[in-house]
Amino acid sequence: AISQPAISAAIQKVEHEYQLKLFIRERPHRLVVSPVGQRFIAQARRFLEAAQEFDSDARNLRHSPHGVIQVGCFMPTAAFIIPIILKGLRERSLDISLQVHEADLDELNNLLTQGTIDVALTYNMAPSPAIEFEPLMESSPYVLISKDDPLARQDSISLKQLVERDMVSLSLPITQQFFLSFFSQLNLRPKIKHQTKSYELVRSLVGAGEGYAILIMRPVNERAYDGNELAYVPLCGDIPKSHYGLAFTNRSVPTRLVEIFSDVCRELLVTERKAEKYYVSLASGSSG
Repeated sequence: AISQPAISAAIQKVEHEYQLKLFIRERPHRLVVSPVGQRFIAQARRFLEAAQEFDSDARNLRHSPHGVIQVGCFMPTAAFIIPIILKGLRERSLDISLQVHEADLDELNNLLTQGTIDVALTYNMAPSPAIEFEPLMESSPYVLISKDDPLARQDSISLKQLVERDMVSLSLPITQQFFLSFFSQLNLRPKIKHQTKSYELVRSLVGAGEGYAILIMRPVNERAYDGNELAYVPLCGDIPKSHYGLAFTNRSVPTRLVEIFSDVCRELLVTERKAEKYYVSLASGSSG
């Protein structure tokens, strides 16, 4: 039990802090709540009720299987992956909505560490000590080339065959450096004719005969926007594979919502291999 002196001291402290007369002292040991005291107590009760509601809601954030999740996605892959995930959530009758943030690899890391997004679907090309990455798919870069080009009839293409040709480069941060590193490892320097951040403009320029491109995911459709035919030819040689998966910040514990979302991604992309049709297998053959 709280002692009478402790109660009196608490009342005096509150009155002093807010410069209010909460109680009227009629005679020794008898207090009557003043009109302003009644309003103060009513507001305090509302505050405590709101605090209890906030506490309950905050605890539910960690455990609730329903709600909105902030998902980052590497820009060129969003059109391939996000529809698969949304369909999977719908087929499982899960009450989860996605707020999708498309960004390049560097921006996704920043969004994660800033707490803007809960999870990201991305490549592991920009490792960071603050980011945990879980690979879900492994793929190989390929050469995108016009169907009319003689190289399109080959089973595979080497970097040495490309180095004197015009290149259309997907110029997203980190991604461009990743592709150019293939050449630098062989002391080769590609001839970059066009640079663009647009995945579809890359395809259209290649279809128009403006050069070749190196990409990872490929649409099932083998035509550019204007109808020009394209070919997807594997690269041969010692080409590093790319790993696509889930990225989380290691500074916080995933909520139940993020855990459910991640499980669905694993089922769709690993177990059911829903995105496998978007990849070209690495060609066997001699290096470079």
